[in-house]
Amino acid sequence: MEQIDVRMQLDNVLGASACHVWILDSNDDWVLIYGSSLSEDEKMLYSNASWLESSYKKSKTFINYDFHIGWQLFQFETEGPDSIPVRASIKSNRQLSQLECDHFVLQIRYLLLRQNWNRHWLEHDAWLQGLHSLTSLLDLNELLQNIMKNASIAIPAFDRGFLTLYDPEIQKLIPKASIGMGPTIYDYKTNIGEGITGKVFQAGVGQIYNINEAMEALSDLQAENVHFLQNAVNDSDIKGTGIYMAVPIRMNKEKLGVIIVHQIKKKRELSKEDLRRLQGFADQAAIAITNARLFSELRETNEYLVKRNHIHEVFTKLSLKDSDLIIVAKTVEQMINLPVSLFDMTKNEWYPHYTPLSRRLMDTDLLNGWENRVETLTVTINETSFHLYPIVNEGLTIGYFVVELLRPLKPLDTVVLEQGSALVALKMVNTYSMTDLHYKRSYEFFNELLQFKEPNLLVAKSKDFGLSPDRPLFVTVLQLTKKAQDVKKREAHLRRLIASLHGELGHSDILLFGFDDKVTILLHAANKAKQESLIQKLEVAVIRWQKYSSPPLYCGIGRLYAELENVVKSTEEANKSLSYLFNQDKPGILRYENIGINRLFLNQETKDIEQFIQEVLSPLQSPKAQASELELTLKTYIAAKRSTSMTAERLHIHPNTLYHRIKKIEDLLAVDLNEPNDWLTLLLACHLSETY
Repeated sequence: MEQIDVRMQLDNVLGASACHVWILDSNDDWVLIYGSSLSEDEKMLYSNASWLESSYKKSKTFINYDFHIGWQLFQFETEGPDSIPVRASIKSNRQLSQLECDHFVLQIRYLLLRQNWNRHWLEHDAWLQGLHSLTSLLDLNELLQNIMKNASIAIPAFDRGFLTLYDPEIQKLIPKASIGMGPTIYDYKTNIGEGITGKVFQAGVGQIYNINEAMEALSDLQAENVHFLQNAVNDSDIKGTGIYMAVPIRMNKEKLGVIIVHQIKKKRELSKEDLRRLQGFADQAAIAITNARLFSELRETNEYLVKRNHIHEVFTKLSLKDSDLIIVAKTVEQMINLPVSLFDMTKNEWYPHYTPLSRRLMDTDLLNGWENRVETLTVTINETSFHLYPIVNEGLTIGYFVVELLRPLKPLDTVVLEQGSALVALKMVNTYSMTDLHYKRSYEFFNELLQFKEPNLLVAKSKDFGLSPDRPLFVTVLQLTKKAQDVKKREAHLRRLIASLHGELGHSDILLFGFDDKVTILLHAANKAKQESLIQKLEVAVIRWQKYSSPPLYCGIGRLYAELENVVKSTEEANKSLSYLFNQDKPGILRYENIGINRLFLNQETKDIEQFIQEVLSPLQSPKAQASELELTLKTYIAAKRSTSMTAERLHIHPNTLYHRIKKIEDLLAVDLNEPNDWLTLLLACHLSETY
């Protein structure tokens, strides 16, 4: 009920204008609700009037006539639920009768009760309308702001407030909506138990705070939160004046957040009924928030599925168009909006090779040591983070998508990489199938060259494989370690090796194929100098291979021959060189012509060689002979080319001691070192003992 309505009713009842009515507000100040404004003299008179102070009992009416000023004074309290202390006066110049006084008081009680009742109905209607609007909103941000707006309508006794939701990731209460607050309120983030919001959230029970209680509850605020709150309320002291009321937002046993409101102006006192109403509003808001979150999650899930389906369609179209790896890599980059490069481990090649990212990665060892890993990983190089997404075929990594992480990856980014890697794996496997077919044809043709049964046909056929039958040639055979390897890993290593060799040698004027754990290459070289150049390229490829901790690699090279029919000779020499490296367990490259005298023993059984060494040198290996270092003396003497002075110097002994030792060696071995046959036998035994 508006004050004008009260005045009209009183005027009709009393028929007098010299009447004033006050009520006591929540700050214990008397507020004039009826009658003209008082002059300063009148205020003085009223302050000195014989009012009853705090001694009267509630619901009792105090009536007194003040003879000094000629005013009839009334003081009483209205009935519940929200009783209001009332003061009233009538300038009557006489003492009113009991009937007149009772009638006056009754009218005021009735009018104020009706006013209070109407206010309750208006607030109740506003509360219901607010709840209805909450149930009609599904956008979470709009909903939270609407909650505070409707709360202010349903409970007009507060002036400002804000709503916080708990963020489990940072474990803080974060403001999400406000009314009557400045923008810095959204920087005000409290821990559980900190300030009023933190304490109400922790306890899970709503509470009304008077000034002293609010000051105590706010005393543990962090300095930055004090700053944010001061700026948000634009008060020099955030504790200030007025009353705080806060309630938890909860859904069943789950606490979602807190609504806190603050009364700073002179209004009616916030009551437990207001607290219950705000809590009921918060409980309904919790349902609306939960529904909005569920709707948001459902919408996000639906959008995710739609986008995932779109991603699948994009890569399906690329597959149907048989797009190359460059297009696939560029498509992945466009869809995730981050720099992306594709690395084919079997070819040691980046796609697209011309992009800034690929060029940067070519000069790094980014993928060194990751060939056996099938999980995603993130690595940092020069303070730049990269995400490596493996491309896997039958449990074996054959490549990687490398993403420069300018931002964290989103779930849909992972879907793009997943779909892209599946397409890349399919294309690589198809390429492998065609390559394997080519290798099979090359292998069959090479075996025909080794047999060389139909020269004219082979000459014509060699041109189909890019060879020139009239140019000199030589054969190289490379083999990975003979240690047992998983078949899939061996195939992957073989493909990488072939890619590396092609990278150094090119694809023309050579016949190259892989079979089992070997790579065979037939190369043309016009002369020795050209052969040297090609061998240097092979050495580069082998050194690079060994650098990346790959399986040990052995390479044997046959001699250069002028005619196609000599392929078999160069191949045999390459295999002999390879066999020698394996026997010596020395990974690397060996040319057949560099084997030297050891060629004579390439086909000899190792046990026969060891037996020969034992038969010749065993007398020098007895404990007594070893104490005299006779075997070391003999080998040093041979290495010094029979120079006694050089041998003595190397052994750090006197020449006479050396002569004495040589005599012992001749006696033990029953040989004469000046006899050519004896000398050759010892020379050969010592050489073989160092070699085998």
